[in-house]
Amino acid sequence: MKLEIFILILLAMLTVLAAMFWNSILAAAVFIGLLLIFLGKNYFALARQTRLVREEKEEREAILSSLSDGVLQYDARGNILLMNSKAEEFFGVTVAELSGIEMSPDIWDLKPAYRALVEVMHTELAPFTLSRGGDSPSSEKGLEVHTSHPELRLLVVTKEMKGTEGQVEGYVKIIRDISHEAFLSKIKSQFVSVAAHQLRTPLAALKWSLKLLLDGDVGKLSAEQVSATEKNYEITERMIKLVNDLLDAARIEEGRFGYEFKEIDIVNFFEKLIKNYEPLAQKQKIRLSLVKSEDLISPLYADPDRISMAFSNLIDNAFHYTKPEGKVEIKLSREGEYAKITISDTGIGIPENERARVFSKFFRASNAIRHETEGTGLGLFIVRNIIKRHGGEVSFTSEEGKGTSFDVVLPFKKDLIPKQEAPVEEFLGSI
Repeated sequence: MKLEIFILILLAMLTVLAAMFWNSILAAAVFIGLLLIFLGKNYFALARQTRLVREEKEEREAILSSLSDGVLQYDARGNILLMNSKAEEFFGVTVAELSGIEMSPDIWDLKPAYRALVEVMHTELAPFTLSRGGDSPSSEKGLEVHTSHPELRLLVVTKEMKGTEGQVEGYVKIIRDISHEAFLSKIKSQFVSVAAHQLRTPLAALKWSLKLLLDGDVGKLSAEQVSATEKNYEITERMIKLVNDLLDAARIEEGRFGYEFKEIDIVNFFEKLIKNYEPLAQKQKIRLSLVKSEDLISPLYADPDRISMAFSNLIDNAFHYTKPEGKVEIKLSREGEYAKITISDTGIGIPENERARVFSKFFRASNAIRHETEGTGLGLFIVRNIIKRHGGEVSFTSEEGKGTSFDVVLPFKKDLIPKQEAPVEEFLGSI
């Protein structure tokens, strides 16, 4: 702008000079000629800039149109500023149709066709939402949104657009259709379930045959034969455990693990459970103790078999990763309407950079793999989902080389337990 003003001043000065030394007609001709040159130069510069802006816009639109994810941008008042073709496909509307319309929560009363779009813009109105991702730097945190259209299940990542003073002026939402992902996950789960069932029968037969050999029912074995058969028996048992864990995890994912709730005495439950580990504690020279508070008088409403499986997994881990002369402690206490169970050990601990993945399927910490190569990595996944089904939560603290402590809280009241078992859409999803 300053350069243009300078050029205009220069033209005026040249015109004045021309008028002083030549006649006014010549001055006018000089002025008009210079002005035409100036205007022509600016015209071509403007045309070039317009072409670049148009090309950039076309390139941006081409990129947005080619994305497999939907892109939705709107201001703080709910006016749609941008929708790519994928977003238009998701919601069955075009950005042109929405021009000048504020997408307020009550707009669907007038335009029912806008309902799914409004539910994504105002996710609190959607039938179902669930936070997903954000567990690692490479996993962006989003919100799973099930819209009123059953076939439209979306993962929505929201970014705020802020003004110069930090005020929110609008939002950009990246939208991914996860209906197909859920379908694929279900197929994978069904495949694992069928494969595991097919493996279960021959493995059981193999274990039974090896047991006959070890018991001498088919003749006396030599010392070398006994040793080899014992190793094969142990390997078969590990394979059976792997198959059982796969089946359990697949059933949890499909929401058909099966629970039978009843009232249990929590203190009595753990006193019986801990007796099963006393021989192992003596064998591994580990101090095992049960500490219980006096106010645990309310019965716990739970499935004894499932809850036993969860706590057995936690106690098994504590023994597996604690060295001789170490300690495993189970502490029972009460926090309001919840029972709190703490299982702590003096074992190898969990590396800090791996703790976010502890409850993920098939995850085993690097130091755990070095300490004991065998393991499915499904135990804590199963633990967390059993506890959640009981209306509880499980968390942990750990220090590598010093030990780990798992805290489980379970409600005493039936009203705090989910009414029914729901599918878990994370098992096998990354295979």
